[in-house]
Amino acid sequence: MSANAMSAGLRDLVRELLEGGGEPIEGGRFLPLVTLESGARVGLDSAATWVVVPEGGGPAQAFAPDRGPIVFEVLESRRDDFDASIEAAARAAGLPPEEVAFSFPATHVVRAVLARGLPSMTRLALSWLRLTEARALRADIVAVSRDPTMPVPIRDLAERLTVPE
Repeated sequence: MSANAMSAGLRDLVRELLEGGGEPIEGGRFLPLVTLESGARVGLDSAATWVVVPEGGGPAQAFAPDRGPIVFEVLESRRDDFDASIEAAARAAGLPPEEVAFSFPATHVVRAVLARGLPSMTRLALSWLRLTEARALRADIVAVSRDPTMPVPIRDLAERLTVPE
């Protein structure tokens, strides 16, 4: 299974869990796993898709590169804390914690931020990245290391994170 992929077995477990539990959201049910600083909650919906539910409710939004504010807010959480929250909530729900945490679309989140070309967010995204995710983002990281508009320390960080092909 590749990074950020959810196994069919885990998808089935999430669906089964949400048939009898979780929280109601517009259009279905939701298993919250992380609460962001804004109060928005990140978790899985009944289709086992990673979604964000705004504080106070409202429609869940699937993670996508065009959802800038939420993508940026995720990176403002310490990665260890973010992953630990996912694992603890998954464990409490009876799901395999590591597999749930591993299925979070971290590479998509980091790629979306790198594509924006904002130096402070680029540094944060590179720092948030796990080394096991670096190969999937190699081209994006190399592009940062060669971007003359990026400050030298950020280009140097990107160069250190570039893994061989």
